[in-house]
Amino acid sequence: MPWSWAALMPHPPIIVPEVGRGRERDASATVGGIDKIMKRLGKMGKPDRILLASPHQPYISGCLAINKTGFLKGSFASFGAPSITFDLRTDLDSADSLRGFLSAAGVPVSFSESADMTRDQGSTVPLYFLKKAYGELPHVVLVSPIGLDAASAHGLGQALARFDDGCSWGFIASGDLSHRLKPGAPAGFSPDGGRFDLAVVESVGKCDASIILNLPERVVEDAGECGMRSALALVGLVSSLGGKIDVLSYEGPFGVGYCNALWIKE
Repeated sequence: MPWSWAALMPHPPIIVPEVGRGRERDASATVGGIDKIMKRLGKMGKPDRILLASPHQPYISGCLAINKTGFLKGSFASFGAPSITFDLRTDLDSADSLRGFLSAAGVPVSFSESADMTRDQGSTVPLYFLKKAYGELPHVVLVSPIGLDAASAHGLGQALARFDDGCSWGFIASGDLSHRLKPGAPAGFSPDGGRFDLAVVESVGKCDASIILNLPERVVEDAGECGMRSALALVGLVSSLGGKIDVLSYEGPFGVGYCNALWIKE
């Protein structure tokens, strides 16, 4: 089995100290949850590859979009910290292997190309913390699940459980939950925001995708989320592999739901 671990991580740039400049303390549960993930992963051997599902990668309607760019660059310049930079490599053979396998497994998939990660906090925020845990990042394959519907995102995770290219892999399901938890939230307020978040946290903790999949479409739309598909892929992967996902934190201090959760291969 190639999968060493899989994690759900939020991606608000404000939790990066160089960006937050003290405001990250307002999201102390989230910072603490990420710290728990990184301490556990830091004790493990670094995987050969990381698959990172970010809702802020370029997407293709109806498909999983795999970013097939050999070199990836970015920074936190858009968030006031240009000194924090990223310079990564994508293993193109791994990207090809993933596309071929997933296509054969019935997952709609296509290639995209975008070397600039500067505005993709869905990738850069988790990678910032992973780099601190590992010292040096392995090859990273970036994908966008946003083009998939909910059932297909769950099916993606189930298919990934059968993928094996001889390398060891870690999976980051990057995503924030509702952006409408309280008045003044970035996308305004909706009472469905809290209902949506409770369902996602329960679904992840119980490793039961039906809790999300059975939500009324109106609740999902009104929640204003960006992490549902990432969470469904995580649940699909772990429910197929077996084991338990530990929910390490949940909060919504700025009106956006942040959840940290981790599965590690036993």
